[in-house]
Amino acid sequence: MIVGLLLADAMRSFDVGAALEVFAYDRTVSGVPRDDVRLASPAGQVTLDHGLRLATGPLSGLAGCELIVVPGFANLDAYPSTVTPASPYAGQRRPGWADLAVPPGLAAALVEAHAAGAEIASVCTGAFVLAQAGLLDGAEATTHWGACQTLAEQHPRVRVRPDVLYTHDAARRVWTSAGVTAGIDLCIAIKAHHHGAVAAATVARSMVLPAVRHGGQAQYIPPRLAERETVGADLAALCAAVRRDLGRAWTLADMAAAGHLSSRSLQRRFAAQIGLSPSAWLIRERVRAAQELLESSVLDVGQVASRVGFGSADLLRKHFRPLVGTTPTRYRTAFPPPRPAGRP
Repeated sequence: MIVGLLLADAMRSFDVGAALEVFAYDRTVSGVPRDDVRLASPAGQVTLDHGLRLATGPLSGLAGCELIVVPGFANLDAYPSTVTPASPYAGQRRPGWADLAVPPGLAAALVEAHAAGAEIASVCTGAFVLAQAGLLDGAEATTHWGACQTLAEQHPRVRVRPDVLYTHDAARRVWTSAGVTAGIDLCIAIKAHHHGAVAAATVARSMVLPAVRHGGQAQYIPPRLAERETVGADLAALCAAVRRDLGRAWTLADMAAAGHLSSRSLQRRFAAQIGLSPSAWLIRERVRAAQELLESSVLDVGQVASRVGFGSADLLRKHFRPLVGTTPTRYRTAFPPPRPAGRP
């Protein structure tokens, strides 16, 4: 995949580095396809935050890119004006986050690339560039929780989601992510979308990260704004135990007993810490495991279903399509298992 990073002065070096780590680092020895990454900017060079300077190619270098990533900006100088109490994002504007002005030329470059067929992804406040280009009109999108109100006010046609780590509108070929480390979640999700769950999991492991992070960014908003917690050690241990034995017919009572909790307490903790019910989380984990088996084994769909705890191929298909967007058979066609050495 040809990936373009559309850069401008004052962007966050972390966002740029995260995209380079996922897409540009050579992991072919581990079986991960390597992407061709191009850096482009209006001026041929950029100065990111912390004074980091990068040489780039011209905007014309984005021609032919299949994916263009727009990192976020580090403009935190001016304090915001008064917050409208009626706003659904009241209280969520981070002190010190200015109304972001998008550098000229970036939006036009995105419109041209998108019209040529490229997917577009933003990290953090890079969503403002996509919004100015009109690519988010009518779509769900996110950005750092502290900038959600600003994005909603400046671009009222965007359906801003302050509670998620990233969004993907497949029909529009547009991705957006929340702030900072959520950009890594986004890049790994894009890697899974194009190269499969096994490749994405390999990238995540090499970065000492989970392939999919629990919950949304709501858990990181200050406690006075959202009484959400990060996943506690007790719940993390339970989740790990369930993943090790997905073939078991886990009931709510079984999971509660394994976590030394009542069923009601388990449901409350999952809702608060992960943002899903225990049953919804279990279905997601089983689908993820099925993706990996479809890519890495020659088991048929029924065997895969049994191995991950669905019990039947029909039940696997029922839950697979809503989460993955295709059938297990078509998924395997897109990401076939490796052939044994010496066989055609």
